[in-house]
This record gives sequence, structure tokens and C-alpha cells, in this order.
Amino acid sequence: MTDVPLTQPSMLTHEDCMRAALEAARRGLLAGEPPVGACIVRDGEIVVTANNGVIGELDATAHAEILAIREACRQLRSLSLTGCTLYATVEPCPMCLSACHYAGIDAVVFGAALDDMQGVTGGELGIHHDTLAQGGMTLTVTGACLADESRTLIAEWATRFNRC
Repeated sequence: MTDVPLTQPSMLTHEDCMRAALEAARRGLLAGEPPVGACIVRDGEIVVTANNGVIGELDATAHAEILAIREACRQLRSLSLTGCTLYATVEPCPMCLSACHYAGIDAVVFGAALDDMQGVTGGELGIHHDTLAQGGMTLTVTGACLADESRTLIAEWATRFNRC
């Protein structure tokens, strides 16, 4: 994993923040959701964590990243999440990366690759990271943070819900 600095110096490491996202993913898994969690950090503090809610909310857009962005905007009382880093247990899809861009999030750090989820669902939409710059996005995207732990949750979900 490339070392991307947190938005501000802090006692939290990338792994600490990803563990918060992993805990959110575990909550989602227990609720029957796809095991994807997200955590938004600003000024070295966790603002919010969220898990996928697509099944419980009957909302195809209720990805963990989207729910975290919505709640962070509410908590910070701003449409701008400039200065924030989003941690996600699975590489964000194009919709979620676009939401990060529009919210002004500075960086995204993820665990498992979309290919890992694709292997289970067969329906994930990937994005080539070189297209981010072509689309005018200045978002820094870094992967493989606690990737093994993230893949383990995907495998558990696949086994539990007969997805393989």
C-alpha cells in the first residue's frame, strides 16, 4: 500500500481507520447486508462509520460510502467534506467515487479490490483509476489497506449467503 498521509497529524493510523470501517462491515454482515463498511475521518478524528444498507433500505444507492457521506454532511453541517479521508473495506464503485468527488473528499483508502467482490457477485462495475484524472477528479485513491481482512468478510458473506 502506498502511504497516504491522514488529513491531519493524529494518533490514528490508516489501519485504525480501516478497522473502524471493518467493524461497520461486520455490523452489516450480521444484518444480512453485503459486508462493506466505510469510515470518514477529518482532523484525525472519526466523523462517522456506516455499513451497506441496500437490502434493508431497499435502495440500490445505499452503499456504505454514500451513507457515510450523507451522515458526515449532516454531522458537519456542510456539503463540503474537504479535509476528509474516506476509508472503505472494498474499493469504491464509480458511483461512490463520484460522490466522493462531489463532496470534496481529499482521499480514499480501501481494503479489498472490486475484483474481489466481482468474484462473488459477478456484477461489480470497475473503474480505471487513470480515468479519474481524465474526468477532472483530484481524489487520491489508495488500495490494499487491511485487504486480507476485507477479503475474509467477503468470503464469509459468500459462504453464508451461498454467493459462490
